[in-house]
Order: sequence, then C-alpha cells, then structure tokens
Amino acid sequence: MEKNKISNFLTPDISYLLGLITGRGEIQYTNDVKKIIIDFEYKTLESKAIKKVFDQKLHIQTSLDPVVLRLQNIGINTQKVISDKKLSLVLRWQQEDIAWLFIKYLINGTRFSYHDFLIPEPIFETTEANKKEFLRGLADVTAYVRNSNRDQVGKHRVYIEISNKNWFLSTQICQLSQSLNVPTQFIGYGHPNIRGGSGTSWAKEHQTKIYAEDFEKIGFYISHKNEALKELSDYNKVNFDKKQSLCTGKSSRKVVKEPHPHEKHEKLPSEINGQHFDNFKEICKCLGCYLQKK
Repeated sequence: MEKNKISNFLTPDISYLLGLITGRGEIQYTNDVKKIIIDFEYKTLESKAIKKVFDQKLHIQTSLDPVVLRLQNIGINTQKVISDKKLSLVLRWQQEDIAWLFIKYLINGTRFSYHDFLIPEPIFETTEANKKEFLRGLADVTAYVRNSNRDQVGKHRVYIEISNKNWFLSTQICQLSQSLNVPTQFIGYGHPNIRGGSGTSWAKEHQTKIYAEDFEKIGFYISHKNEALKELSDYNKVNFDKKQSLCTGKSSRKVVKEPHPHEKHEKLPSEINGQHFDNFKEICKCLGCYLQKK
C-alpha cells in the first residue's frame, strides 16, 4: 500500500494559493499576528494587447472578488486592499490552525517573501490539475501579456517576471510548465551577459518567456490578462506555423558574448558569480536545471 505523501493532500484551491504566494507573497507573523500579503502590481494603468486596451486596476479589482470568495470558502480570512499602484490580498490567522501550519510548512522553511520562495516540492509530484492551478496563481501575480512582448519576428509571448533576488525560481517554473507540455522559449536572466548595459542596469527581473498559444494551456483568472492572451494567441496561430519545442537543456545557437565587467558582482549568487555565460541555458545549468543535472 502506497504511503501518504504531502502531494496527496493538495487541492486546486491550495495549489492556486501557493502559486500566488510564491509569485508575490510575503509572510508576516508574531505571537499576535499571522498573515500573508499577496500583491497584484501594475506598472501602468493601461495594458495593451493588439487592438484591446485594458484598465488594469479595474480588471484586477473585479477579478479578485472570486479569488477572495474562493479562499474564504476554505476557511481563510481574506480581505482585498486597494491602493494607487497595487491591489493586495491580506490573509489573516488568529491562531495556528491546520491551514496556516500546512501553508507555512509548504512555502516557508526559512523563507519569508517572494524574493526567495521556491516551488514547494509536492507541487512537482501532484496532479496536472493542481500543477496548472499553481502556475495560474503564479502567473496571475507575475505575468505580463502585452503587445510589446514580441520576439524578433513579431510572435507574441507571455513574460513571467521574477524578482532579481530570486535566482532559482525561473528554472523551476520551466520544469513545472514543461511537465504540462508548455515549453519555455527563453529565460531573460537579470545577468550582465544576458542583459548587458551600463552600471547595474542588467539587474532586472528574470523573465521567463512563453509563446501566447502555448500559455493558453495554463491561462489566467485575472480577466484582462486572459483576454489579452486570447487575442495574442489567435494572432500567433494565424501568422506563424512553427511550433516551439520543449526545451532539452541544450543550446542550438553558438554565440560568443563579449566579457562584461560585472561577471563578478555582489548581486550575483555564488553558483554563478565570477563566471562568463554565452547563453541562458548555461546559467540554467548552474542554477539546477533538471535537464542538465550530472
């Protein structure tokens, strides 16, 4: 008889919540206060697909109502907080009930914010439905679906943007999405060999880029993101025949990049500090890519 595993106790609701927390969550607790804050940020008030233009604040605000209800229905005290540049979900606990302990165990360890959260191991072992919910939660708070996210030939992509301080999450996102047959097209690490530039302008978010038609398998609960995704995906399907293959961990392009003076820098983790990289997959290997483990 198979022993119970943590992944057996995951539900779509908990998986979605874990995705939200991993993407933009922060855990705060003392003896008196136990809460998790999840931020839904928007860089501009308007977001543009091809023809459609969206009021981001309005769409996020209305899309969060069913999310609040969903979390309240599993016994979590959840409130929506609105400010000028972001909307937040605030989850509060008066005592350490089973939901708090379970979520804290899965997501926390010694980590307290999205700057260093990783994907909980049970997510990799759970059902496809739960994996999809986790990625949808992550994407609802971190992904951008814009007309400007085109590749060099004009094909539209979704960008999942992860804190520059969190160097290990992008390879995990790739692994999890590929387990659902959603291929990663490119990871734009905030690294001097990938971004270049003067000063520390390279130290930006790590961008996991996935073609719109592939990301439709995951989708969004945030309404304007899902509407934009549909428009961009339809455009890709009409105008491009070539399909993106799943990543193999190997690079087909041999490009030698110029050295950058910041290849050794305090903003880089020890696993890659002081090294030169000619492509993003070389960085992935150093950061634990599941396809390149020895």
